[in-house]
Amino acid sequence: MKKSLVEKIAKSIENDFPFVMYRKPNSNKVEAVFQNNQSINYTLDFSEKGFVFAPFDDAKKTLIIPFAKAELKSFPFQTKEINELVTEVDSIQKKDWQFHIDLVQKGIDFINSSKAQKIVLSRKEIVKIENFNLFSVFEKLLHHYSNAFVYAWFHPLTGLWMGATPETLLKVQGNKFNTMALASTQKYQGILDVNWRDKEKQEHQFVTDYIESKLNHTNLKISKPFTVKAGNLLHICSKIDGVFSLPNQLNALIKILHPTPAICGIPKEAAKQFILQNENYDREFYTGFLGEINQDSFSNLYVNLRCMKVDKQKNEISIFIGGGITKDSIPEKEWNETVIKSKVMKKVLYF
Repeated sequence: MKKSLVEKIAKSIENDFPFVMYRKPNSNKVEAVFQNNQSINYTLDFSEKGFVFAPFDDAKKTLIIPFAKAELKSFPFQTKEINELVTEVDSIQKKDWQFHIDLVQKGIDFINSSKAQKIVLSRKEIVKIENFNLFSVFEKLLHHYSNAFVYAWFHPLTGLWMGATPETLLKVQGNKFNTMALASTQKYQGILDVNWRDKEKQEHQFVTDYIESKLNHTNLKISKPFTVKAGNLLHICSKIDGVFSLPNQLNALIKILHPTPAICGIPKEAAKQFILQNENYDREFYTGFLGEINQDSFSNLYVNLRCMKVDKQKNEISIFIGGGITKDSIPEKEWNETVIKSKVMKKVLYF
């Protein structure tokens, strides 16, 4: 990492100046946005130019670092192969296991007794760590997850967040947009040609059908489902392209899509209320979204998955993980899926 960038980031944190550095999927360039003061800015309708950081709860405000109030930098970065070995760290408590098992069962019962089809349920795992190094972890994220959106975000209101997300929320240029239906998870075992269970195929179809129903007036083109690799995990994905009748409808698209069925559930409002009332913790910006808006006529937004919140004062990191629940879910298997996902972040912390 360049010395000048390291010094700039250290000074920003010391002065409580918001910043973000990030690399888009399959890019060899890291970009950074440094706000030049402590002011707190929110987007009103996503018409501004800047980098946004949105919470899961769409009733809350979305933070923005306006490009007009910031210094923009970029530098090349070459991805290299890294040894996949990682030290296993047991940070799971039995009470956490029991709570999540009970939560998933409660979700299944709710689906069976209502019109809900899917609910995405998550948990927060606290990991103790000494001598956390932002730059070392960021570089490991870059190397390990070349096809993900990798970021480090700091703001005096949110603290430090980092992640490597495989999921695009929305890409917009003029009246053309792209999104994706991403769902279901299994561990990567060296091949992409894998079998998916009916439950997993159904979970993905729920997401695809929801997006199609909400955007059916936009000349949609939906690809056939295919398997994608994100780090050590596999998912089912369908690419979705569309055209709006009028340009610059970013705000309308965001309201339709966020929170998506891939991170909330179907129907959206019923699933969201179940999550807020039963998960027993605040997701904050996990399963929110982040990215550039109106930069050179483009907007690129990503769902905030595979992420962590860093608290250096307590020497602890919060790792957020979850999975989609349907009537056919098995609580123990859903727990195991969250354990597999947690290793995405632990890999860059402990090897």
